Amino acid sequence: MVLKKLNHAEKELKKTKQKTISLTDPECRWMMNKKNRMELSYNMQIAVDHDSGIILSNTVTQDPTDHYQLIPQIEYTIETIGQLPDDITISADNGYFTKTNLQYLDENELDSYIPNRKQVYESKKYFINNKPYSKHNFKYDQQKDLYICPNNETINYKKTYKYNNVNMRQYYTNKCLKCTNQLECTGKNRVKIITDYGSILSKQMALKMETEKGKIEFAKRKITVEWPFGNIKENLKYTEYITRGIKQTQTENNLISISHNIKRIHNQKINKNKPNNQPNT
Repeated sequence: MVLKKLNHAEKELKKTKQKTISLTDPECRWMMNKKNRMELSYNMQIAVDHDSGIILSNTVTQDPTDHYQLIPQIEYTIETIGQLPDDITISADNGYFTKTNLQYLDENELDSYIPNRKQVYESKKYFINNKPYSKHNFKYDQQKDLYICPNNETINYKKTYKYNNVNMRQYYTNKCLKCTNQLECTGKNRVKIITDYGSILSKQMALKMETEKGKIEFAKRKITVEWPFGNIKENLKYTEYITRGIKQTQTENNLISISHNIKRIHNQKINKNKPNNQPNT
């Protein structure tokens, strides 16, 4: 039995790029938690219907990031409910903002809303308060193909070059030489250079997220997804998995999602039968 466990642990260690694994559960991985601490865990993914709060799909993965999880969640949702409605909108956070995901959404004509890293920082007002001259505070003007700095000066397109088979577009200005904030903005450099490696789809998504509808749709996501997680942790008291191994943990995760959905369906029926459709408390 001990030899079997050690062989399993060795096999999992070879799979991952991480230097250590758990002997108790070799299939889990080191991941960053909400408190910015590393812990051995699984990555729980869910897709939720905004109107009902019902979980439409869920998975447990060994991937510490969310980059590759959007497409599986959409396809698992299709397996659950069938063809997606024509008027469906998909909202996800910045972890899913990748070239592959944007191409998939575009090819399948899915109306989606995903902020880039700059927009997330702006929403938190992090750079505005702490680093006013960070690249994330330079606004892009798609029509003129230029950037505008916090002091309202323009950084114009200069050239395109390839780096690791990726087209890099470079924007440049020498107006920094006369700016009183030059040192704070450019650091050791005398001029400001912005290198943009975003694709057309990423720029289109960024502009879409700047619209009023984009901001509303992304605000919905915070309620739609975070509320089920809160219900599972606070009301259902599931703060950690009790099973071991990804297969058993997925089964446990399915049962947790079913418990959440049963409660949601029950509450919706009660609310529907109340006079004047008064909410259930």
